[in-house]
Amino acid sequence: MKKTYLGIDLGTTGTKSTLFDQFNNEIGRGYKGYELISPFDLAFEQNPSDWEDAVVASVKGAIGELDCSVLSLSVSAQGGSFFFADVDDNGKVIPLTNAFTWMDKRATLESEELNSKIEKDYFYYRTGSRLGAGSFPAKYLWLKKHNPEIIEKTKIILSTSDYIYYLMTGKFCIDYTSSYMMDVFNVKEKDYDSELLSLIGLDKNKLPSLLPAGAVIGEMLPEFAEKLGINKGVKVVCGAHDQYAANIGSNYFDNALLISSGTTWVVFGRSEELALTDSHFASCVHPIGNYGVFSSAVSSGVVIEWEKKLFSVDFEEMNREIPLRDFQEDLLVYPFISGSGGYRGEKSLSYSIDNAVFRYDKFDIIKATMEGVAFEIREIITRLKKSKIKQDKIIIAGGAVKSPAWMQILADVLGQEIYISNKPDRCCYGAYSIARKGVDGEFTTFEFDGKVAYPQKELVEKYNEKFIKYSKKFLDK
Repeated sequence: MKKTYLGIDLGTTGTKSTLFDQFNNEIGRGYKGYELISPFDLAFEQNPSDWEDAVVASVKGAIGELDCSVLSLSVSAQGGSFFFADVDDNGKVIPLTNAFTWMDKRATLESEELNSKIEKDYFYYRTGSRLGAGSFPAKYLWLKKHNPEIIEKTKIILSTSDYIYYLMTGKFCIDYTSSYMMDVFNVKEKDYDSELLSLIGLDKNKLPSLLPAGAVIGEMLPEFAEKLGINKGVKVVCGAHDQYAANIGSNYFDNALLISSGTTWVVFGRSEELALTDSHFASCVHPIGNYGVFSSAVSSGVVIEWEKKLFSVDFEEMNREIPLRDFQEDLLVYPFISGSGGYRGEKSLSYSIDNAVFRYDKFDIIKATMEGVAFEIREIITRLKKSKIKQDKIIIAGGAVKSPAWMQILADVLGQEIYISNKPDRCCYGAYSIARKGVDGEFTTFEFDGKVAYPQKELVEKYNEKFIKYSKKFLDK
């Protein structure tokens, strides 16, 4: 009977589960999606029972008919999505609300009220995040204002992974990085922030206990193991927020930056120090050691999807046509179709095209947009290096790697080799690595088996000049 491990990624639109053997090989995969619920403008919710159903279905899909023994599992999860619950006399969790997802921005007024009570960046320098309409404290006050009876009944507030841990073990616990995404975790003290909890009137006992990633929570309850169709005695290991899990799952080299390319591109690095800076990078203790630091280029993936629809083209056409287009030194596209990341400050930025002329076609514009995204990644990396990030290599994973043209532009703009991962589910790999840590005492190191995009010297020089032109617009604002 094979000895195996499960890595589960509980994402925003669905849950993936991957089964691994003891030699880091994928031997099974499963997936189940779920819907967002939007009861009114700016409100985006999910049903917590959908998370459970997706975990069950995806694990069953990953195991299939294999004759195997699962030694341990861990969870990578979307951060900042949570729900309020009662707990009955038998210890059973009874949800009182749907989950408020991280995308939910209903609490604009409450975030403004909170920010008016504290000094600028007070919140950021305690939690590593800025207080906004999507933050847990603001939404807690929103519910307190609109449904105070729910607050009165609430005995526990659970986010994604900690709800799954409860179902599996009967215990309430959360890892540091996932707690960090709940915006009441003090990143310096590595504990809940008593002053912030007092500010919103929340009892610490209504939050899960804190554990480091890799800590064994306990053995899976026999009834839940039966529900999953797996053996008894599986160790449930405390996991991590998905960006940290993806970084652990891309542990090919020391001192490498990871770019996770999706709807939003996230640049993630590691530092020996907590990197709280004027660029408002997100920073928290890293499961492997020291600190994780990351920043989002918000519009990076979605802007290409938007242009694909606008110009009625597909990825295949883009990859075929864009390399045939000449370098255009003056055509600039600012890709902020859905806003910008915190590193650009509080300026209002939007999508725009500068210096367009009649001879350009849609592929020239798309190429310039890809360049604009690459320029934003360059800006983030430049700032990260000033924050004492150690970086020798750059790895990229996610949807954008399907575009060789875009990967070449990125290498030319950054003037550096880009290591392109050919395995998509790095979060599952990270969760698997954490599951191994709970059993073997060490995180797994993976061997790189992807492709490399090499910078072209003549284009590196041209892009250096174009980046200077691109950046002048921000100096004017």
